[in-house]
Amino acid sequence: MSITPEEGFRHAYRAFIDAVETLASEPDSACERMGDYNVAWELKDDVQAGRYLAAWELLAPREKAEIDDLVRALDGLPSELLRAAQGRRANLVSMSDEAWTPIRQQAARLLAFLESFTAANAAWIRCGTGPTGQ
Repeated sequence: MSITPEEGFRHAYRAFIDAVETLASEPDSACERMGDYNVAWELKDDVQAGRYLAAWELLAPREKAEIDDLVRALDGLPSELLRAAQGRRANLVSMSDEAWTPIRQQAARLLAFLESFTAANAAWIRCGTGPTGQ
C-alpha cells in the first residue's frame, strides 16, 4: 500500500523532530542515539533534511522560518567537525566542540516552539487519518 503525500510529510516531520531532539541533547546522549558512528555529519544531514518541510502548507510561515534558521545555522559548522568518525571517543570529541553549543541551544528552542505542532502531528500519526489509519 502506498502512502499519501500528507502521510509522507507527517513521517518526515517526525524523523526531523527526532533528529532535532538528538541535536538538542548533550554530546554523550547524541552519540549514543546516533550509534557512535559519524555522528556530526549524519546529524547535520538529518536535521538539514528539514528544509524540505518548508514546501508544505501544513506548517505556518513562522514555523518554516524557524526550521530554516536552524538548517542554515548548521552550515556554519567548521568542516573539521564533520569528518567521518567511528566509536564513542572520536564522535564525542567532535560533538563536544563549542561550535555545537549555540546550535544545540537553538535546537532546544525550536523544539519548544514547535511543541504544539509536534503533538498534533504525533496524534495524527497515532490515530491516522490517511489510508493506513482508516
